Amino acid sequence: SLNSFTFQSRVLTVLSLPLLERLQKLSILFDRCSMRQIQEIFPHIVHSIFGINGNPLGWGLRTTTLENNPLQFQTLHQFFGVCGHWMHLCHRLLADQCKFELDIGLLPAKFVSMLQAGQNPMFYADLINIDPMRNQVGTLSLNAFDFYVIHFVLYALQPLHSINPIAMQIHNVRSKTVYLKLVSEYLNNYLPLFPDAIIEPVHFSSGVKAPQPLPAQALQPQRQPRYLKIPSSFRNGGNVSGGGGNLNTSGGSGNTSPQSSGATASAARAYAWRSESVLHFFVDIWLRYDIESEHHLPSSDFVRGVRTLVKQIHFFANGAQQDHTSLCSLRKVSLSMVKARIYAFMCGLIDRWPLDSSLMVVLELWLSYIQPWRYTMAALNHKSSLAYRPPISPSFDGFIIDNLIMYTHIFMQLLPHFGRLDYTVYRNSFMLYRLAMMFAQHDLVDRLQRYERLNAGSSYGFDSPQRQVTMMNKSHSPGSQWNPVVNSNLPKMFSEPMQMQMESFLLLISMARNSVLREIAALRNEIAEKQRREGFLMNFFIKVFGESTQDEVTLRELSRIPEVLRQCIDAFCRTFNVDQANLSMHENLPEEPCPPASTTAQKFSFFDSSHSLDTSKLTPHQMSLNASNMQATIDPAMLPIHSNELKLLVKMLHTIAERINKKYGSQIEAFYIRNDFCGKMARQLLYAPMTEQWFDKRSGNTVICERLVPPRICLRPLASMPALVTITLALLLGQLLWSSPVVGLFLLGCVCMVYNLLMALFC
Repeated sequence: SLNSFTFQSRVLTVLSLPLLERLQKLSILFDRCSMRQIQEIFPHIVHSIFGINGNPLGWGLRTTTLENNPLQFQTLHQFFGVCGHWMHLCHRLLADQCKFELDIGLLPAKFVSMLQAGQNPMFYADLINIDPMRNQVGTLSLNAFDFYVIHFVLYALQPLHSINPIAMQIHNVRSKTVYLKLVSEYLNNYLPLFPDAIIEPVHFSSGVKAPQPLPAQALQPQRQPRYLKIPSSFRNGGNVSGGGGNLNTSGGSGNTSPQSSGATASAARAYAWRSESVLHFFVDIWLRYDIESEHHLPSSDFVRGVRTLVKQIHFFANGAQQDHTSLCSLRKVSLSMVKARIYAFMCGLIDRWPLDSSLMVVLELWLSYIQPWRYTMAALNHKSSLAYRPPISPSFDGFIIDNLIMYTHIFMQLLPHFGRLDYTVYRNSFMLYRLAMMFAQHDLVDRLQRYERLNAGSSYGFDSPQRQVTMMNKSHSPGSQWNPVVNSNLPKMFSEPMQMQMESFLLLISMARNSVLREIAALRNEIAEKQRREGFLMNFFIKVFGESTQDEVTLRELSRIPEVLRQCIDAFCRTFNVDQANLSMHENLPEEPCPPASTTAQKFSFFDSSHSLDTSKLTPHQMSLNASNMQATIDPAMLPIHSNELKLLVKMLHTIAERINKKYGSQIEAFYIRNDFCGKMARQLLYAPMTEQWFDKRSGNTVICERLVPPRICLRPLASMPALVTITLALLLGQLLWSSPVVGLFLLGCVCMVYNLLMALFC
């Protein structure tokens, strides 16, 4: 009709507005529209939000952070939050029980293969639509809530970091986007830790899905383990990993109402179906990400989102024993759903992830999964205590047994990656520290050794990689086979060959530590020599008004590394019974004779005098020397704010200096290059020209970028605490001696001016 066409045109006009105005207009529109009108525009708005058939960025949920746009961040979070306008709209649409069609072409290939093969869980039974012509699943029929949630989950799979510079920056610096905040909020709301938690929104139409038992997949082979009989005490409510197939035998007995045990199955279904949808969509889609086949790696914010999912499912599953509501059955099977997918997901992720400090997000995901005791009510009560380490209670033995391969095999797959990291970078050293401290937990290594010894027939404990491969192949199309990305013939984790491998690894770490100690000693000598050359007055002036040099910043960073690596070596030696006497652990290394660097070495080039590549110079040793000398050079005015600086004052002085340099840049440069006394004075007061160098990794390769920085004014030293203390003392001295603070400030300025005049004359 004409009215419908006019309304849709109006909606399209609103969707083309700037984001903040768009959200405001949509909130008003939702309140004034009829349910029928909202049903017509709902799919179009969802597609606009997540950039389907249009701008892949959508509304910027994955590119908006609190740092780059605080107002937009807060507005988006309020609009899409669990109690925001959008969620209320989704729940309003549930009243009419209208369905929205989702083409399976938008779904990941592994997820589609699962549906087409007929291996889908009971949850999808009333969602799939079979195309009678092809006798295959064609679409999914979803209510408004499910339609939005599944699009929200799919949005994380888009490789935005490969097509958008802002997303690439977020991928590198690990900023928290609106999307990650919403992921955490949705999971915390619909998969609550506490059994008595209220799932928001509370008031909505309850007759959405037909009553049926909550799905409990047979996610594990029905036969019993061959080499170990698992005690019944391990199969508790919080660690159900092998009994998923038996939960349906109770029929609807687990689906009791949160108010009373005599409630109907319909009431139980109405209470739990949203949690069921969120759990299935997040686990089935995210953990079926085809890392091996995709051209682009997943972004780091996606991996952090998966970690948030794993942590929340641990919280959710660990509350099963205290839960007597209809969510209890779902809590019991949630961890088994993750276990069926997490091993293959982690193997593919580790195999393709680059060897840099971004490996931390992958490491944190693995550590979160294998430490469920960190995500309990008791651990949450001690969250404020940094020194608190939650004990590993016997109730988690079942989890360790069923996931033994996740402890042993993933560690052995990670070890070669850690052997190739650069430990002169503190973040890499801290990654190794996190890995070492995980095995230093009380009684964990003893349990792993005991369970590995009890298994005499297989190198992989109670669940082998081959069984995981078989489960992976079941979710593929019939003609495809999943190839394991790791070697399936690795030794046991606590065997003699592994002990020898760990000894070699720790020797490498010890050598890296000694190299860092030598670098620290050389840097200290270089700084001391430079201070001796500059004299007492220059050092005093720099200490009061100046800022830390790049060498001093590097020295502070390097000085933290040896102790971290020493603790790592100690922890691994205790874990694998390695004798530290075989390792080089000298605290004070003897001075090594350093031959003077020749001009040939300083000006080394792979090209000859005719600018042709000389292949005889392309030796691995020389290439490693060149690589070790590559480092970023940053304008001192653009360094991160130090702890002895006032953040607000630094930003204000930087803004003033930038405006002066922009307006008078040509005059400043002209003064700097003069050869008379004015030029000498300018060179004392101004920052010298330099060439900034940094590494650009956006294209997948490391490219050195350069930018020439001209002479410039920098007011940042005035924001340091020593400078502010000196100015304050000058003001107090002027007030005490001459009853005028301005006089003290004037005298301080005169002293500084005389000092710079003398430096200009004699330097």
